[in-house]
Amino acid sequence: MKLAEGIEKLSLAEDEIGGAYPPLGFKPVLEAEGGNGDYFGLYWPYGREGQEPIVCDMLHDEWAIEVAFSRLSVFLRWLDSNDWTRGDVPVEDPLLVTTRFRKMKALVQDDPAEVIPNLQAICTDFPECSEYWFFLARQLRRIGDHEGSAEAAIRTFASNWAFGMPPHGTLRMLHNAKKSNRLANDPLVARSSELRMKWGGAKENTDYYILKSCIGEYLSSETPVLGLLLNQNYGYMMETETVAFQERYGFDSSSWIQEHSDLCSKHLGDSRRETS
Repeated sequence: MKLAEGIEKLSLAEDEIGGAYPPLGFKPVLEAEGGNGDYFGLYWPYGREGQEPIVCDMLHDEWAIEVAFSRLSVFLRWLDSNDWTRGDVPVEDPLLVTTRFRKMKALVQDDPAEVIPNLQAICTDFPECSEYWFFLARQLRRIGDHEGSAEAAIRTFASNWAFGMPPHGTLRMLHNAKKSNRLANDPLVARSSELRMKWGGAKENTDYYILKSCIGEYLSSETPVLGLLLNQNYGYMMETETVAFQERYGFDSSSWIQEHSDLCSKHLGDSRRETS
């Protein structure tokens, strides 16, 4: 994964590069650490390992991360403005997807067609947040673009759940996508009626088997990134299960990380475990 200009000003955790949580491809930054396991980190979205990373913030208690800065240069300006601590002095970051998305949500009631191009740009700039894709799917459905809405629904599920779980209604959207001749055989669409999206508290969960099946199909398709994201989510959810549950499903965290990294090397040309 490509490091950005200015990286020499930061202290990076030497051996950590993510896994199930934070996701593989997350490189912790030691400056402005928040305590309780919360810290900033460089992150390369899947398939963009050769580009400049974004900067994310860990929300350890919520088992989540969020996009905090659009690029390293903005993060460095913020650190300078706050004496290299977690201060509250803001800096301008017009490319930040979280801010742009909030603005679009405030405008969408007036004219969904007007904000859709901006929502599409947000999803393109950061394609791993389920909330962005779900909101886009809803607006496309409002203007009658059911095919586009179905495609966004697929990306809602095949996002990176560390940035937020798929919202309620995602499975219904996937099920409705069966009406599309072009998308009816998509792995997630085809199995949508079998998925429950309920995790924990049970001895068995067939969703894991369905995820594995979909992962294999996507990895063999023209969109292997979706398979890698689903596999990332598989590890993410498995880490929340009991040890007994993991053993029943043959899940071992260290083995999963290595296997997942190998898949990234195969399909992306990058193991997502090293920076250069």
